[in-house]
Amino acid sequence: MQFGELLSSLLINLQALIKREVNLGRASFPKIIALLIIPPDGLEMSALSKRMGIDNSTATRLISGMEGAGWVIRQSYSFDKRVTQVFLTKKGHSLQIDLEEQFTSIGKVVEESLKPSDKVNISDSLSSLNWVLLKLIANKKHL
Repeated sequence: MQFGELLSSLLINLQALIKREVNLGRASFPKIIALLIIPPDGLEMSALSKRMGIDNSTATRLISGMEGAGWVIRQSYSFDKRVTQVFLTKKGHSLQIDLEEQFTSIGKVVEESLKPSDKVNISDSLSSLNWVLLKLIANKKHL
């Protein structure tokens, strides 16, 4: 299997596993990802859309729905009203903690399914892959 096929397969399998195992009521997959991305000190809307790989208008609609559910609030910077930052509400923070616990549980099941001799190598390889992906995302040029 070529590397592109492996990445595609990994993406599909991770999404399927998350959609099946992560329970956050009727939250869509993009809302789950957004909840995982927003840090305690907030995140600019443009940074959120970039991290999620979606355009700004899609991010705005996503955050509007999350705001309506009481999970986030939006605030403009006092020094530049054009810049909007998203913050988790108490309810959103509670959901984020719940999500992190669910991902920890999924991670434990995956880890327990691996051969002991493979755990360190797979962990190191996934960390390395994640680092490469972060560098590619940070690169402004398209592949």
